[in-house]
Amino acid sequence: MKKLCVIGVVFALVIALLNSGCIPLEKLYGYSAWVVGDAAKDGKAMILYSDDSGGSWSRQGTDVLPEGDYLSDVYAVSMYEVWAVGSGGLLIKTTNGGKNWKVVDLPDELKAVDFAHISIFDSDIWLSGDKGLVVFSKDGGKGWTVADLPEGSQEYLLQGIHAINHNLVYAVGNKSAGAENGIVLRTEDSGLTWDRIVLPNDYNENGWIGVKATDENHVIIFGGKGHYAVTANGGKQWVAGGPLFWKDLNSLVMLDERTYWAACDFDTIIFTRDSGISWEEQPPAGMSNSFLLGIAALDRNHALIAGGSAGYPQFGKILRTVNGGQSWEVVLDGDECDVPLWHVAIAKHNYMAPLP
Repeated sequence: MKKLCVIGVVFALVIALLNSGCIPLEKLYGYSAWVVGDAAKDGKAMILYSDDSGGSWSRQGTDVLPEGDYLSDVYAVSMYEVWAVGSGGLLIKTTNGGKNWKVVDLPDELKAVDFAHISIFDSDIWLSGDKGLVVFSKDGGKGWTVADLPEGSQEYLLQGIHAINHNLVYAVGNKSAGAENGIVLRTEDSGLTWDRIVLPNDYNENGWIGVKATDENHVIIFGGKGHYAVTANGGKQWVAGGPLFWKDLNSLVMLDERTYWAACDFDTIIFTRDSGISWEEQPPAGMSNSFLLGIAALDRNHALIAGGSAGYPQFGKILRTVNGGQSWEVVLDGDECDVPLWHVAIAKHNYMAPLP
């Protein structure tokens, strides 16, 4: 009974705030977003925040970020709880939507690692990075374990990691040269043991940038020069796709098991409704001399893309669509951000949810 009363009070409070204009209707049904990137002129990594579905942006975290490190990836558990990783063993988190960030203390042997990607499932936190490193915590970040990966994994930058459930995790990566530039790793026992996945058509000759999944059966691996590989049966069979073009597939979001959006080199945005059998290219926005490095979507209509300059002068930009990619608008450009931006995370607004 007490719980119902509390819920009723919270609901009434939200209605009152809506009626008073303190919470605009578009914010109630919108989303918060975070974009991370390189170190700005003040030496601090870039964290940009929007609470109005990408319409406006402000900077966060400058009071706690160390000088000289960048942030490479960001993961939003909710509109309150957000994690980000970067160079120099940098791992930060917020539990109040970014009003306050704190640096998460890691074991000494991890403080010089350049982390590339983060994935979270429940209380499991997975990090991947350079020199074939996978690190995980099973207790929300209190304790950490370095995964024992197959021999040779240390030659790779593990640029992508995805935790599908408590047991099943994929990690993918690439290296600059060699007969096998890409690597695909999978654990089915919470990181205790790992298998190296062989893809068809010698596809591991290509470097891999990321991996995504909707469930244990439907997984896509993507990366260098328009290459990707898809499975619909948990990896028993893989279908090699592409090459679509010579541009890298830098980031991808799966809306469901058949529908994906991807952000690519040189302002290329592509979309598929049939698990990658066919793709359509969407009209980009802004200058074409940039790499689109991160994409996140709220639903089929609303998405954000973060990117940065392909050369000099350096700049960052953020694109937004509200109509499924029929058009994209520049919501932040080089006049507001002079460093490349890497990845973006979205969290649907839920003002009824308690703070973590």
